[in-house]
Amino acid sequence: MNMTDERREELEAEIEAFMGRYNEAFVSGTRDDLQALVHLPVIYVSETEAQVRERYPFDPERMRETTGFHHPETQTKIVHLEEHRAHLTIEGTRHREDDSVIESIDSFYILHKCDGQWGVSVFSGIRGAR
Repeated sequence: MNMTDERREELEAEIEAFMGRYNEAFVSGTRDDLQALVHLPVIYVSETEAQVRERYPFDPERMRETTGFHHPETQTKIVHLEEHRAHLTIEGTRHREDDSVIESIDSFYILHKCDGQWGVSVFSGIRGAR
């Protein structure tokens, strides 16, 4: 079934708002804040395997403490969009407060909309891809 341009714009706005909440959880949130943006189980594709997780595998507070992470710069592209599923690519860099770069990371995410809420179902990132 084809989606109208108007509906696509609405869904794109929902995805953009979701990614704003997701990035904010990394900037100033807790592991529980991120966990609320994930549908469980979540699939994490690591460097060597696909892992089925009952918790989101990253802790933003620990990341901030160990790396000095302050803010990201990201470009999100919606590769595929349906009413209840979206495939995203995200090119990003993580920065310290002085704007120095910690790392680049390019990621692939699959989001699902369950019970009216978007959440991460599958994700994988490659550090230093650029």
